Amino acid sequence: MRLTRRCVVRRPASPMRFALPALALALTLALGAPPPGRAQERASADDGGGSLHVALEAHQTGDYPQAVSAYRSLARSGHEFPASARGWARSLAATGEYESALEALDRAAARAPDGADAETELARARGSMLYALGRLDDAEANFRRAIEGRAGDAQLARLDLGRLLFDRGEREEALALFDGFIDFYNRARRLDSEELRAVGAALTYLGARDPDLFHDAVRAFEEAIAADPGDPEPRIDLGLLFLGKYDSFEAGPLIDEALARNPAHARALLAKARRAKFDGSTEALELAEQALETNPRFTEARAFMARLHLELEDVDEAEAEVRRALETNPVSLLAWTEIAAAAHLRGDAAAFAEARDRVLRLDPRHAGLYVALAQVAYRTHRYADAVEFARQAVALDPLSWPGRAELGLNQLRTGEIEAGRATLEASFAGDPFNVWVFNTLDLLEELAGFETVESPRFRFSMHPKEAGALSIYATALAEEAFDALSARYGFEPPTPISVEVYDRHADFSVRTVGLAGIGALGVSFGSVLAMDSPGARPGGAFNWGSTLWHEISHAFTLGYTEHRVPRWLSEGLAVLDERHAREGWGSDVDPGFLAAFRDERLPSLERFNYGFVRPAYPGQVQHAYYMASLLCEMIETTHGFDAVLAMLAGYRDGLETPEVVERALGTTLPALDRELRDYIEIRFGPTLKALGDPQAGAPPGPDTFAGLLMAAAEAQRAGRTEEAMGALERAHEVFPEYAGPDAPILILGQLRREAGDLARAAEAYRTYAALNENHFEAHLALADLEQALGNDAAAREALERAIWIDPFHLDLHTRLASGYEAAERWSEAALERRALLALAPADLAEAHYRLALALHRGGDARSARSAVLDALEIAPNFEAALDLLLEIRGDPEDRR
Repeated sequence: MRLTRRCVVRRPASPMRFALPALALALTLALGAPPPGRAQERASADDGGGSLHVALEAHQTGDYPQAVSAYRSLARSGHEFPASARGWARSLAATGEYESALEALDRAAARAPDGADAETELARARGSMLYALGRLDDAEANFRRAIEGRAGDAQLARLDLGRLLFDRGEREEALALFDGFIDFYNRARRLDSEELRAVGAALTYLGARDPDLFHDAVRAFEEAIAADPGDPEPRIDLGLLFLGKYDSFEAGPLIDEALARNPAHARALLAKARRAKFDGSTEALELAEQALETNPRFTEARAFMARLHLELEDVDEAEAEVRRALETNPVSLLAWTEIAAAAHLRGDAAAFAEARDRVLRLDPRHAGLYVALAQVAYRTHRYADAVEFARQAVALDPLSWPGRAELGLNQLRTGEIEAGRATLEASFAGDPFNVWVFNTLDLLEELAGFETVESPRFRFSMHPKEAGALSIYATALAEEAFDALSARYGFEPPTPISVEVYDRHADFSVRTVGLAGIGALGVSFGSVLAMDSPGARPGGAFNWGSTLWHEISHAFTLGYTEHRVPRWLSEGLAVLDERHAREGWGSDVDPGFLAAFRDERLPSLERFNYGFVRPAYPGQVQHAYYMASLLCEMIETTHGFDAVLAMLAGYRDGLETPEVVERALGTTLPALDRELRDYIEIRFGPTLKALGDPQAGAPPGPDTFAGLLMAAAEAQRAGRTEEAMGALERAHEVFPEYAGPDAPILILGQLRREAGDLARAAEAYRTYAALNENHFEAHLALADLEQALGNDAAAREALERAIWIDPFHLDLHTRLASGYEAAERWSEAALERRALLALAPADLAEAHYRLALALHRGGDARSARSAVLDALEIAPNFEAALDLLLEIRGDPEDRR
């Protein structure tokens, strides 16, 4: 269910409900149109009105110095009071000059026209500045003065007071104030944009008790947009409302429209940063920094920056950000919440308790503390902690629907499927507009129809159309991985390990982040894994076998460290474990990685996680995986795998990375970084040299890798095949590990095959297949070549590797089955015949018969009899099957 726009929720009038009238103005009104309502009426005044309009225009478009100057000029002359004074303070506050804004209000009050109650009319503006500085008692007193004195902005002060009381835990008084906006709306003949924004904001609070009011909040914000199309604020309000419901699609255009009007708007930039974070975009950090360029004292932006750093496991930088926030507002709930999260990640129980208690003293009912802690725990793979924190959020506030959502989602991540479903259903009943919850509940309905396949230590959930064939290989590989990794790590994670294999990438994406669009192939929550099936992507898009091994590796490293392993180490070990599992798995070096190393664009180990989560250039995520695997490879090679285990133990014991490195490796983090770069330099020295150091616009040198590829392509186009092959051989020599689709060794194999040099073509294809785990056609071509050369066992091996790329390829299984039968390897032949049957070939009777034959030849008479009867049930007159049945009945094994 989605939060609708332009949809009136009509109901009988009551103290708690109201019906918004139909929206008469379209949202496409020009942003630059003059604002109607009170602001326009003021701007039309004869003396100073034009200046007030100029000031407002400057403020709304982000020219804050001009706005300050224009408002100050009016206020000092006593014109347009109190609008000029409020505008002066508001424009100063937009850049964080809160104390100057208070001084401006004092100066304006002294110049107020005779008879004006300046203190009352400016009380709300003064309260807003005091609120931003954390002077809550003074802020409350000013809001109450504006309300009691019936200032022109008394209703706005009523909203501010309600927010302040809500954040102090005084919920009932706050909600009563918010509820008053319903009558305020219904009784008013006309409201200006700011008042409509206040109505919308009040309704978002009331929506926790009556979710239908969220519809009305949307309508109020839309009317605010229509009332003043030039004001970015209501668009930001509405965008944030949608974003709070995980509806990035609706939020995006509204936020962009606000920024089109005012590119420097700190709150709009922060809203866009939040959307970028939600969408997985790398722009979140940059956008938050831009917001702080406008307002360096924007407490909410500082807290958001801290959260980004926490999710990167950069606790020092996160704490630095929140300390800056507290310099402005020492009682910021957001800042103290992030301090608590940072302390939890450090394992500093005393600091955590101090920050938690500080938050709860400020607001004893602040469930947002535990929601934030759950979110940070989830982002740093501490799913059990996330469950516990979310439980505390719900216990503190049963109406914390975000808390229930976090609880349900993390229950699913820890394998509590039924409990998670029940929790999410309760969350959805309270807030039916949370897109993540809606999508996940929809996914659970799909998952309920999946087939469960169990092995000794795994429980697979697969789509019925894929389970029959896929489970044959997945269960065997998973058990092999478990045996290998338990021996390697000396540890076993809790079993059974649940593996959800999704036939649609969108479903896997929802399982992972709540929305379609994630680029990953698999995810590990510990002993709960989820991944794409090979059928979820185009053929040959990835190697599902190595992906499964990779995710099982995470179950070991997460379990070993009690979910405290940093991402870079867990990912590096998982890729390295792939390399140990099969030839060609986990090999991902490409020219881009080496060029990034050459150009010093790879992050230092102190900021290693940034390459995974906040990449600085396209392709850096893939480079981060490979760099992490090289680090782990180097440590294992130079220090032994016991050193890797010592690092994991250090993280399990709560140590931070510098301490882990010193204890396990006897070195410092900067020294380890230099050692890694030396290792890469030595390992890839000739290749790095062959990359060259190109200048902008200059063609590659003839002896560079790119130059050799260009020479080979040119010779090939001209029909000079021998020359092309010579250039390709030299290109392969300088970059022997390159496995891209234009790899010289692959093209060389193709040319040799075309020339009839099958032996050397097979040699080239063998080399390429050992480098590229995903190239299905190359594996098939290698199998053809091996078979033509009489290397039947090698041909079967190539086909076996191809199964890890596409297990749903009928011809692949047919060829393998025939090859095993020719070698009289009957158990393997029977397995392939079962896979063929699961894929529903055109001639089912023939498929059952072939299975029966393999089973019979392998000595399994009873299973063979069952299979041949299945064939005869389809085709009763199938002569070969009848003969086989007679043969089986004559088998003494069948009569036992």
